[in-house]
Formats: sequence, C-alpha cells, structure tokens
Amino acid sequence: MSEKIDLVPVTGNVTKEQVRAMFPKVTEFADECRAVFGNGVKLVYAEENGRCIGKQSVSDPENTVKVSEMVFDPKPDDQDGYRYKGKRNGKR
Repeated sequence: MSEKIDLVPVTGNVTKEQVRAMFPKVTEFADECRAVFGNGVKLVYAEENGRCIGKQSVSDPENTVKVSEMVFDPKPDDQDGYRYKGKRNGKR
C-alpha cells in the first residue's frame, strides 16, 4: 500500500508555462485529450509530484473510473480482426 503524502497546493497567479513545468505528466495527458476531443478540454484539478492545483470535485466512487484503469486503444479490434467504426441505434 502506498504512503499518503500531504499535497502542497499551488496558489496565486501561475502561468501556463509554470503549470507545464510543475505538472508535466498531467499536461501531457491533457494535450492528448485535446488532440482527440478538441481545444474545449480544460483541466480543473491536478495532482503530481506532491503538488495540487485547481478545485477537486466530489465524485461517486461507484461510478468513477480512474485514468489508471482505462485502456487507451484508438482502434480496438474484435476477435475476428474487424474494426468497428462505432454504434448506430445501439447496434454495431
């Protein structure tokens, strides 16, 4: 079990460059999300290297999926090797 550390909040006026320097993995992930979903993707809270920034939201643990539990495969194959383009009317 990992040890819980006390996070140091980042407060005050912080530039985008400072956020990128303090939270490199978080900003890399955000950039990847923007590449897929567009520039409307905004970070509201981040934790990395013992620091935190933003406002943490409260979520229902039973309906929460952690990023560490996600599998990012942009083109998943089914067992026959056919690539589905998506669902239509709830059907493939």
